[in-house]
Amino acid sequence: MLRLVVALLALLTGCRTAPERPPDLVVISIDTLSRGALRAFEPSAPEHPQLDAFAREALRFQNAVTSAPWTLPAHASLITGLYPNRHGATDPRVKILPDAPTLAQALAATGYETIALTDGVLVGRSYGFARGFDRYDAFVRAPGPGAPVLPRDGKPMKMNGKNLFDRAIAFLEQRPKSARPLFLFLHSYAVHDYFELHPWAAQGLAPERTQYQLLDCLDGTARCDAASWDLLRELYRREVDHFDAGFGRLREAMARAGYDATAVVFVLSDHGEGLDPARGRIGHGGRVSEDLIRIPLLVHLPDRRGRDVVEPVSMVDLMPTLLELAGSLSPQGLDGRSFAPFLRGNARAAAPRTLVAMEHAWLWKDGRRELAPEIQPLPLSIALIRGDRWYLHTDSHDELYDLASDPHQARDLAPGARDRDAWQRELAQYTSERPTTPLRDPDAQLEEKLRALGYAR
Repeated sequence: MLRLVVALLALLTGCRTAPERPPDLVVISIDTLSRGALRAFEPSAPEHPQLDAFAREALRFQNAVTSAPWTLPAHASLITGLYPNRHGATDPRVKILPDAPTLAQALAATGYETIALTDGVLVGRSYGFARGFDRYDAFVRAPGPGAPVLPRDGKPMKMNGKNLFDRAIAFLEQRPKSARPLFLFLHSYAVHDYFELHPWAAQGLAPERTQYQLLDCLDGTARCDAASWDLLRELYRREVDHFDAGFGRLREAMARAGYDATAVVFVLSDHGEGLDPARGRIGHGGRVSEDLIRIPLLVHLPDRRGRDVVEPVSMVDLMPTLLELAGSLSPQGLDGRSFAPFLRGNARAAAPRTLVAMEHAWLWKDGRRELAPEIQPLPLSIALIRGDRWYLHTDSHDELYDLASDPHQARDLAPGARDRDAWQRELAQYTSERPTTPLRDPDAQLEEKLRALGYAR
């Protein structure tokens, strides 16, 4: 009788379903990649074979927006789920709010290995982005036995964006098979730096302007001729091509390591880029118009077919979405909400909501982009977005657009619009003062990089 009981217990124990392993999570941020640069969002865009192939297999979010028109506040929203007026990283001189929970901290608490490979600068340790990562380009804390060494081992890069994929591939090839799920964050300035006249992009173009003269075109310091703008557009296209080739190598490495069967991969940009001098829409920062605020967002799931998703989503939604996929609860009080149900294809349309983009640091004055002389407590410009209706506000004026009939915001509907007063009333709830956050530590190397990227003079 005892033997029978033991046998039955063993059988029942063996039939128990093992807990499902959370997916690996990979987030790839392509800094300054405009939505219109990819055929998934603009059919007339140049071909980029690897990104185009990925998009065909992915969920293509047709109404994704960022929270800010430049790198620091947008990425801070990604890792905190908060709008800029709440995470506080609104200016190149300040850090993320120290007590704001981060995505990496939450995933680490759930049992994830958290790794970031970035080009640094505005997404670096100085601004608080390393919090919660096991390693952020190098060792943040001592790794366990047998952990792979990151290729740069903490040494500063002389040039940004050139070996991100080499570093990521080397890491994936070294990483031992483990039951511990992976969160991998990759951030590249490769497209952002298109004005730097890299050899692979500038070959055969014989540019008459230097890197810094081209940068002067983009921030309005110089008035540039049509040939210069044609050159910038071609350099931009070629840099996306260059990124595309590296992205293809990364996908091959992920497939070899088995991540194509286990990972949910997010590919997105933090903001777009303006290359339309006729309308004064040049560079980025200082404006909250659609060319900067609408972003590409692609999500690849191992067991799902590609399709378009029309649900409006924001950069602040990334954190709660990734945490839900990981089986973790989100911290209380986030601005974002999870769109994970839409990834599974079993969600009903969500209640309408207003999405927001803010600019605290940069403004355009007489056609030139300038950094506010002091850290601003309130937004200098703000966009309220509800469906196709966009309300853009600055201290001096407001604008209203309907993207359904006017996707590039050529016709301002604000004069005489019946809902103008309603937008102005709603604006009040999004113009709270940003929290006081610490100044980032002085760093001569960082200052040099910021100047090279046009974020400092």
